[in-house]
Amino acid sequence: MHRLLQVVENCGVLKPSLKHSFWSEEEYMRTLNLHQLATFQAVAKHGSYVRAAEELHFSQPAVSAQIRQLEDALGVKLFEQIGRKTHLTSAGKELNRYSEKIFAVIEETLEMMDALRSPSSGRLSVGADTTVGTYVIPGLLGKFHQMYPDVEITLDVVNRAALVDALVNNRIDMAIVGRVPDDIPVVIEPFSPNELVLIAAPTHRLAGLVDVPFAELAREHFLLREMGSGTRAALEEFFQQADVPLQVSMQVGNNSAIKQGVAAGLGIALISRAAIDMELETNRLVILNVEGFPIMRQWRLVHLKDKHLSATAHAFKSFLLQHADWRVRRKE
Repeated sequence: MHRLLQVVENCGVLKPSLKHSFWSEEEYMRTLNLHQLATFQAVAKHGSYVRAAEELHFSQPAVSAQIRQLEDALGVKLFEQIGRKTHLTSAGKELNRYSEKIFAVIEETLEMMDALRSPSSGRLSVGADTTVGTYVIPGLLGKFHQMYPDVEITLDVVNRAALVDALVNNRIDMAIVGRVPDDIPVVIEPFSPNELVLIAAPTHRLAGLVDVPFAELAREHFLLREMGSGTRAALEEFFQQADVPLQVSMQVGNNSAIKQGVAAGLGIALISRAAIDMELETNRLVILNVEGFPIMRQWRLVHLKDKHLSATAHAFKSFLLQHADWRVRRKE
C-alpha cells in the first residue's frame, strides 16, 4: 500500500478531457480522485476514521473531508455509523470492490514498468532475413535465452522487403539484414560476413574445376530466390555489371528448396556459405570455383534511429555485438 500511496500522491485527480470527450459537464465534475479512493480503502479496512488517519498519517478531520468529497462526487453514501463501528453501505461495498481492482491494476502497471527497466524480463521482437535467421540467429537466441530465460522472444524470418516493412511499421525491435535499407533512417552495426558462393551438384560439368572463367556461367541455368531476396539482387547485379545474360531455370521461395533443386540437377545457384555446411559434409553439393566468386557481403544489425529500445532490446543488441565477427567489427 505504501508504494501505491506514492503513486496516489503523484497522480491526484483522474479526469477526462472535456474538450475531447463526450462527457457532459455534470459527468465531468463527478471525477474519481486517487487520494480519496486510498483514504476510502483505509477507512473500509479498519472500520474507523481514526485508525485510517493513523495509517495514512493524516488528521482525522482530513480523512473525514476526503470521504465527504468522494461521496459528493459520486452522489451516494459510502459509510454508515452503527454504534461505535463504521460500516460500508451497499454503494460502499461496490466501490470497495472496484477500488481494489483499480489499485491492483496500478500495482500491476508498476510491476510491468519495473520489468521493462530490467533486461531480465519483457518482450523482444527480432527480424532476420531468411539465411541468417535460419542458420545463424537461432543459436545466438538460444544462448541469450539461457541468460534471460524469462524474456519472451519473437523471431520473424522473412526476406529483405518484408523486414524493411516490419521495421518501418514498428513490428520488430531490430533486424539482421544483408542489404541495409537506404530509404529510412536507421542505426547500423556490422555483425558478420556473408560469403555468397556458387553451388552445383557433384556431377555438374564445372564441379572440381579451378579458376573457371566467368563467361562459362552464360551457359548455365540458375535457380533464383524470390523478388526481394538480397541474394538474388546480388547475383543479378553481378551479371548486369559483367554484361552477361542471366538464364533462370526456376524461381524458388527458400534456401531448402534451392539446395534440393540444385542437388537434383535443375541448375546452379548462388547461396550463403552459412546455409550449406551439412550438404558439403555429405557431398550432396559442391562449391564451384568461378572467377569473381565468392561474392562477399555483410550481415548488419539495424534498428530505426528514433526507436526507443527497451532494456531487453538493449541487452540483446549488446549480446549480438559481443558475438559479432571480429573481422567486420574491425573494418568499421
